[in-house]
Amino acid sequence: MMPPALWLIVLPVGAVPVVYFLRKTWLGVIVAAGVAAGAAWLALQLPPGLIVNLLGRPVELDRLSQITLALLFAAAALLFLIAFPFAPSKRNQTTFNETSRRGQTFHPVGLATLGVFVAASISGHLGITAILIEVAVVLAVFIIQGRRLESTRAAQRFLVTMSLALPLFLLAAWRIDQYQLGGGIQPATYLVQTAMLVGFGFALWLAVFPCHSWLTTLATEATPSAAALGLITFPLVTLSILMRLLADQPWLTVSTPLAWAMVIAGGGTALAGGILASVQRGFSPLLGYTALYDLGCLLAVLGLGGEAAVITLLVGLTVRALALILIAACLVTIQLHTASDGFAQITGLARRLPVATVGLALAGLTLAGTPLTIGFPLRWQLLQSVVKINPIWPVLLTLAGLGVAIGYLRGLKALLQPATANKKERPSIDVAPGIHEPLLLVVIISLLGTACVVFGLFPSLLIEPLQKLSMNVPIPIR
Repeated sequence: MMPPALWLIVLPVGAVPVVYFLRKTWLGVIVAAGVAAGAAWLALQLPPGLIVNLLGRPVELDRLSQITLALLFAAAALLFLIAFPFAPSKRNQTTFNETSRRGQTFHPVGLATLGVFVAASISGHLGITAILIEVAVVLAVFIIQGRRLESTRAAQRFLVTMSLALPLFLLAAWRIDQYQLGGGIQPATYLVQTAMLVGFGFALWLAVFPCHSWLTTLATEATPSAAALGLITFPLVTLSILMRLLADQPWLTVSTPLAWAMVIAGGGTALAGGILASVQRGFSPLLGYTALYDLGCLLAVLGLGGEAAVITLLVGLTVRALALILIAACLVTIQLHTASDGFAQITGLARRLPVATVGLALAGLTLAGTPLTIGFPLRWQLLQSVVKINPIWPVLLTLAGLGVAIGYLRGLKALLQPATANKKERPSIDVAPGIHEPLLLVVIISLLGTACVVFGLFPSLLIEPLQKLSMNVPIPIR
């Protein structure tokens, strides 16, 4: 009899042929979203524990994997709905048709990628996990590229950068096995070298500055749904793998400066992302640098450790998924009306798309960590932790968050500015009577935007349930 936990792999992978056959219809979208939502519910209902021993290696579903996989599937379900083939405005018909053709493989390949992510999350060996992540990378390339012919930059950078980490992890896995077989007795230089392999490998996976080009290019060139899926799923699974590795191999942080390196890399990445976000000229590139800033903050939280590190990180990953999905839904709505989401091309669009405009503002300010949003408690926790290291760190991270907020306020100004204010450039907006905002997108944006406001005013509504779910999750760094 098949272990119940393996249904998390069988369900999405088994639905791929059906969804591929129905990929051009609304029924395929519903099936894909339904399978992902059902898998999210199942991930929380399954009992944690050992699934099977494969070639002497444990395959285990622990509590951390349950939470991250549930969040992974739930985010994918919403993104599958956002990628619904909506009707565009008349002026944007040609561009939208090309984008729609590019997204025809999004749902079936997305489901296959989710199945591989599950296998990577429950694997108990770093080398096997790295190979499975590489399989997910190859599958994700088809989502990122789609049928786009004019540029392969995003898919190429993503594939090359993520693939460079594979040999590092394979060598690190071999060294970890040697360390365990030797009874934990190895020279100090051996431990440091192993930690360096692990650190550089995760730096590539997590787009640590200056290895961030795959992340920002992905946000700029991929469709909003594909970009959000990549920006949510890969960091989510990678951070989960890193947390479990540090909990299982505490010598990586006790005997080496890996934890300190994570704090430095996370803080530097957050600072670079925030500064660059403030000078972007469109919402798609702004999405990439905002995601980079948030990812740097999460990595710094993990490196600092402490009793609150696990719950802070899980809440941060949940808020990240919530805000990025909200941004993706808003960008899909905007791209139904204009070929570009550059600030110069969306002038005056707020009067036609008020829901998307409010949603973008809420999501951007949430990720920036402004007060009265759910992002503020997370940033405040980080600032309280880094001030113990150096008083200048809170100032730099605050400036980085301010840079993200400035980026979205500049975009909001362009949306609210009258379309006739700039006479040199004619805005590419369809001002004829017709479609405004599709009902499905309005519902999704409204629900996610309301969640940002409610969780910001009452953070305990989100923190307490996650705290109960993560009670048995080990603290990776104390």
